[in-house]
Amino acid sequence: LAPDNYCMIYDVRPKACSEFPHTNRKDFHKISNLTMKNVTICPAAFNIVEEMKKRMP
Repeated sequence: LAPDNYCMIYDVRPKACSEFPHTNRKDFHKISNLTMKNVTICPAAFNIVEEMKKRMP
């Protein structure tokens, strides 16, 4: 992180970073354990999971 708390390598960041929180994967259901960990630290992942819960029967 730069002194201003922004990523200095944002344009060339690793794939894992650019895809975080991994909610747009085709096989999203296969990484549910990772998703549940991400929910605790990522508001976007949390909101996606909450919306999914609303749509479940």
